[in-house]
Amino acid sequence: MQDKLSETIGTPVRLDAPLSDYTTFRIGGPARYLCVARSGEQLAKCLEAARESDVAFQVLGGGSNVLFDDGGFDGLVVVVGTGRVEVEGTTIWAEAGAPLSDVVDLACRAGLSGLAHAAGIPGTVGGALCGNAGAYGKAIGDRLVEAVVLSRDGTERRRVGPEELALGYRTSALKTTEDIVESISIELEEGDQATIWQEVGEVLERRRERLPEPSAACAGSFFKNLPPPRPGEHRTAAGKLLDECGCKGLRVGDAQVFERHANIIVNVGRATAREVLRLAAEMRRRVEERFDVTLEPEVKVLVR
Repeated sequence: MQDKLSETIGTPVRLDAPLSDYTTFRIGGPARYLCVARSGEQLAKCLEAARESDVAFQVLGGGSNVLFDDGGFDGLVVVVGTGRVEVEGTTIWAEAGAPLSDVVDLACRAGLSGLAHAAGIPGTVGGALCGNAGAYGKAIGDRLVEAVVLSRDGTERRRVGPEELALGYRTSALKTTEDIVESISIELEEGDQATIWQEVGEVLERRRERLPEPSAACAGSFFKNLPPPRPGEHRTAAGKLLDECGCKGLRVGDAQVFERHANIIVNVGRATAREVLRLAAEMRRRVEERFDVTLEPEVKVLVR
């Protein structure tokens, strides 16, 4: 099967590749098959090959918002390895595998404002759009012009706009249609370069004060913030509720709640997915017991 997949896709397919090497949590057993797609055409071929071979598959970007099973994934994991980013006027076009940090950097160098809030957010453009990633009340979808997506079986490529993607807080229609992002275009505004760099620096400093180092083994915020209590008001931060429940520093095995942010779980050694989930369950239990609200995971949990 490995040789057949490699021949169909046109690029090597690895066997039993450890998923801990491809996620920021550094957790996950072996993928039965793993392929890095270096172009939109290869990405489509990966999807077609999985369908024709009747193999389960999972598309992975930067691996920054996912928790894989300790037993691995019994199918094909497709890592989106595309990464081109281009600017024309006030529009930035980026392939799905481009790190979001590269897009922010290009915007700064081009003197384009409107993306400072995304500074320091890990992961790729495709993953960011799928989860409508953002911070400080803003999201990547706010700037979207259009995206090029592939159908789950790789047979159809189409252009979609923000309305069709039904972008919301940490979600999009992509989570239900399971279309795969190939590229996106976003629209920014001309601005003063020095001011833009200053805004980005301020955002990065705020993140440094509260969040783990970029090299830390974690998946960012584990739970979604709660809906606003009333229309027009801000969301209630899940981290605030977790903090009030004494979750900072809680630990199960090598999974530990970060000491400066109660909504972040860090792999401080050789944490397993089961340890992360046991810790998350205790965090959720405490919030339910005290506030009578149920926290929803922001991290995509791929644990059987």
